[in-house]
Amino acid sequence: MTAGGGKPCPGTRVPGTAAAPARRAPDAMPAYRFCRPDDVPRLVRAVNRCYDVHFPGAPPLTVAGLRAEMKELDVWPSSSMVALAGDEPIAVLIGTRREREVLVVRLGVRPDHLRRGHGAHLVTSLGQKLAVLGPPRLVAEVPLDLPAAAAFFAALGYRREADFTDWTRLPGGAEPVPAELTVPVTVDDVADAGLLEPAAGVAWERARESLVGSKDAFDGLAIATPERLEAYVLARPREDAVDVVAASCRDPAQAEVYLGLLLRAVVGGAGAVTVRLPRLADGELPPAVLERLGFAPGRRYARFAVVARAA
Repeated sequence: MTAGGGKPCPGTRVPGTAAAPARRAPDAMPAYRFCRPDDVPRLVRAVNRCYDVHFPGAPPLTVAGLRAEMKELDVWPSSSMVALAGDEPIAVLIGTRREREVLVVRLGVRPDHLRRGHGAHLVTSLGQKLAVLGPPRLVAEVPLDLPAAAAFFAALGYRREADFTDWTRLPGGAEPVPAELTVPVTVDDVADAGLLEPAAGVAWERARESLVGSKDAFDGLAIATPERLEAYVLARPREDAVDVVAASCRDPAQAEVYLGLLLRAVVGGAGAVTVRLPRLADGELPPAVLERLGFAPGRRYARFAVVARAA
């Protein structure tokens, strides 16, 4: 790993770092600054120069793209930082803000400024700010196939607390589900039914706030009785796949039957594209259902967390 994590699939953002903190004397003292809402173009430029540069062929971040993340993932400019050499960005941190915690979404250093401590300085500075203003809890979701990222956060005092897995099903071979067995639903429908409460410890993009922030992007299906919704899935169409970002059943005893049927309906409706369950927490869905439908585990992640303390 050279900087800023990896990109497992379009539409997701993986926090990361340069290798574990190591310093050498910089050529000149850089300027580190927290950002404001009017710094969005500056942050976009810094991401493209310092983060996306490590992923050849990746589409560049745009102002519209970052603003979408501000709505959907609660990215906050005031939780984001840039390091500058003159007017040129040499490192960037993109952070979020929710009531309970802040997620480091991206952390990248320009290739010619690696291993000078910039990444560690950005993360430490954010922690010192949040220790005073709150929330003091910081998290990062790190791909386990990038061990330098895990080592970086561990060196800064972060502790591993949860694991996630990308599950994927290739197109084809799906048994159709009779249309009358499911009903279309929206995020608001699910919330009104009292089911939009993901289990504790889910990945950031699967949390309730992310579902509400992205609610217009989802196709929802549910199983309903005359009295209530019993189970649902929310799926987000992408250019090359369909991402199932939420699924829940009211009665755990019926989870395998109801969620299996709903996921089969999603697979059948996806046509010739892959169906993914990105960053599924261990135990979030019954493994027997996933395996029976042909999903296979892929990339794994770990959530690292720390409670920041004032300097």
